[in-house]
Amino acid sequence: MDLVYIATPNRFHGEHAQMALEGHKHVLIEKPMTLTLEDADAMIERAERNGVLLGVNVKHSFEPRILKVREMASTEELGRLRMMHSWRFQDWLYRPRTPEELTPEWGGGILWRQGPHQFDILRTIGGGLVRSLRGIAQTWDPARHVPGAHVAFLDFEDGAVATAVYGGYDHFESKELVDGVGQGGSPMDSDRYGEARRELRSHGGSVEWETAAARAERYGGERMRRSAPGPAGQSGGWILGGPMLISFDKGDVRLSPQGLMVYGDEKQWEIPLVTGEDGRDGRINTFYEALAHDRPLPADGRWGKATLEVLLAVKNSGKERREKLLSHQTPMIDWHTHWWDGDG
Repeated sequence: MDLVYIATPNRFHGEHAQMALEGHKHVLIEKPMTLTLEDADAMIERAERNGVLLGVNVKHSFEPRILKVREMASTEELGRLRMMHSWRFQDWLYRPRTPEELTPEWGGGILWRQGPHQFDILRTIGGGLVRSLRGIAQTWDPARHVPGAHVAFLDFEDGAVATAVYGGYDHFESKELVDGVGQGGSPMDSDRYGEARRELRSHGGSVEWETAAARAERYGGERMRRSAPGPAGQSGGWILGGPMLISFDKGDVRLSPQGLMVYGDEKQWEIPLVTGEDGRDGRINTFYEALAHDRPLPADGRWGKATLEVLLAVKNSGKERREKLLSHQTPMIDWHTHWWDGDG
């Protein structure tokens, strides 16, 4: 056994990573890599001391659409990257959740559970180096006492900016704004509006039922949503769950069910990117290439720490109601120049 995948609750990441790293095993750890910068430093130090790789499973940042937009930003084929906007509204807070997901100090709530994907995608496209941010994570429902929404404005070192909006309170569903395509790449079903809240109420707030149901939604459980593929095998369900618009000097780009729609100075066109693989394949492929061919590992421990710094900054910015300067950011490893050679 060479590689250990750690998908335990957030509060155990540090302990479990230590066990694997001290056992001289490479580690792929779920997002967020941990809950404190100190724990992140300890994990990075152990990996380096034991000569093994440490990567974070921010799989949606490896989705072909995201990597293609990053390539466009890096090559400046449409000019300089200027701004990015990412919106997501869904029923996250009222779907069955485990106790860990509903306990703030254990890394519960939208910011810690979904924020790592959203902010990591923005860092990936923007090249990684966030200079500062102003943000807030908010708790609106006292019965679900973890942040269920966040908003942030990110200012990158090169002058690009980004906004991130996420709401999980089961009212508006943002896939209405993106061709009606949701988590599994399937069309919206209006008959299911408010389904998560109704099911939760029907069980009278039973912690036992909710915990069991939450576990059954994961890793092949009986409640796991198995939506049929969309038209032409479209993929990228998570990133297609809300609008994302990226602006360059000479055009705007949005994600589409089949790839990317580009709106240039004189015309618009679509770049098809849907294949049989998605971000999960990309994440695993990079580990294989790093181990087998000694290539740099994207989204390694230092990258994971930088995304963690963004999450902590959003949390603290909201508490202090002021901008936070960042100091642990690290640049993106661009696949098209440093890793990917086109033949797998």
